[in-house]
Amino acid sequence: MSNEITLRKLEPADLPQVVSVHLDSFPDSALTRLGAEVVRLYYLWQLDGPHEKVQATGAFAGNDCVGFSFSGIFNGSTSGFIHQNKTALIVNSLMRPWLIFNPLFFTRVREGVKLLRRFNKKKSVSIDGDKKPKHKIYGILSIAVAGNCQKAGIGQMLMRDAEEEAVKYGYESICLTVHPDNKTAVKFYEKQNWQRFRQSDLWDGAMIKLLK
Repeated sequence: MSNEITLRKLEPADLPQVVSVHLDSFPDSALTRLGAEVVRLYYLWQLDGPHEKVQATGAFAGNDCVGFSFSGIFNGSTSGFIHQNKTALIVNSLMRPWLIFNPLFFTRVREGVKLLRRFNKKKSVSIDGDKKPKHKIYGILSIAVAGNCQKAGIGQMLMRDAEEEAVKYGYESICLTVHPDNKTAVKFYEKQNWQRFRQSDLWDGAMIKLLK
């Protein structure tokens, strides 16, 4: 595998490698538990769905995808995916009946949907306790780096790519969501000047970064 990392736009043909990175990075996610085909359908929807703006970037070492990010302005990133692929989701759930009795699976599905919906609410928000009016926000839907390529600066490269695209597209801020218990990821984001996004005293994983 080449040591030189290059970034390029992801195409549908890259999705099998994107799936591999996702499975490696998020072994306990609700999507992962539904299987590789559901993961592929999810990223295909983010790539080709009727979204206002999509920046799908892959980090490659030679021909090997070692990381990716999906950012932009997503219309129905979760609800649209579920509606578009409800048959496949039902079939894959039925093929894994143990998930029906797994409370962790449903908790993570519910948390993911709730966090994504927060950014669509037209309310004032608090950044580290300060109330500010909500303005339109560019979001990072997913970012991941393969386990054997961690701590090589790839995450920063992908983050910077998303931020530069947001600025180029005219946005003053960028948002993402992370599981509050993922302390490694939270620490990484805070080192990149991300702040916790609050609407109450209880922080549930939403983060925001103001762009210059």
